[in-house]
Amino acid sequence: MKKLLLIVLIIFNISQAIAQSGGYAGTFARLGFGARGLSKGNAMVSDLFGEYSGYYNPALACFQENGNVSLGYTFMSLDRKLNFIGFAKKFPLQNIKGGAGISLSWINFGVSNIDGRDNDGNQIGSFSIFENQFYLGTSFLVEENFALGIGFKLYYSKLFDEVSTTSIAFDLGAAYKFSSDLSFGLAIRDLSAKYKWETSKIYGSSYGRTTENKFPILVNFGSSYLLPKNLGIVSLEIEGIFNPNFDDKINGIKIKSKNYYYLKAGGELNINEYIKLRAGCDRIGLNEDDFFGSLKPGIGIGIKRIISKNILLGLDYSFQLEPFSKDAIQNVSINLNFK
Repeated sequence: MKKLLLIVLIIFNISQAIAQSGGYAGTFARLGFGARGLSKGNAMVSDLFGEYSGYYNPALACFQENGNVSLGYTFMSLDRKLNFIGFAKKFPLQNIKGGAGISLSWINFGVSNIDGRDNDGNQIGSFSIFENQFYLGTSFLVEENFALGIGFKLYYSKLFDEVSTTSIAFDLGAAYKFSSDLSFGLAIRDLSAKYKWETSKIYGSSYGRTTENKFPILVNFGSSYLLPKNLGIVSLEIEGIFNPNFDDKINGIKIKSKNYYYLKAGGELNINEYIKLRAGCDRIGLNEDDFFGSLKPGIGIGIKRIISKNILLGLDYSFQLEPFSKDAIQNVSINLNFK
């Protein structure tokens, strides 16, 4: 019994140790989505001029005229895995002026080769964990250039054979195309998201316990500008991470958590019709004690090729540095644009 307890604690601690926003639950869902987003510093909440993902703002799907399907695989250190699948498209509706947008995505994260040991330090096996986010976003054009959206999320995560959890959360978003070359976006993400772990199935009612881990709430506001002569796109964004308070059940008090504010900046340069260079910086700390502590600069490239009259195939690559690791995050994504 003690061996099992130690295994679960080790796995849980490792999953929190890899977190980059204070060790709070759901860190994998705050890393970004796809090579384009990662290389642009995740400054994507207002970017309605390029390929879109509901991950950043559910309202943007109203501006995705062509359908977009994306698949991505991420190379990470510490035996971590991060995979993406996404879809977004605008659809005309008879009763809604301008139409509506739908976005779907699945993020899969895992850590493998976790060294399990008993109380005496003897190796008892190799273990792994996984976390998943399933996403459905819908949006509607309230006016010709103004859209509102809502995204629904299902989290499913597993730490051990009989220790798993599910959670339902949602996002709210708005997007405004101020002019043909300037846009604004706002998103509030991971409302009501939390993990609730129950261990009585493996330890019994005497030793089992229920642990609840709430996700931080993210608020993003930003603007994107389409450069003259089709040179590219630049984006600037501010992010607030509002961390949940902790309950000190022993002393009967709440421990207030610190909130964090970050600046994100990114750009995309069109070399020609088929090649794009990207660069950005995520997590530029605005707190006095965290200006460079969580900095994540990145670069990337996107290449497109016409497959047929109605299909465009793209290959994207990103290289992003992350704190607390000697190796970079590298993502390769395939994008399929179709009419």
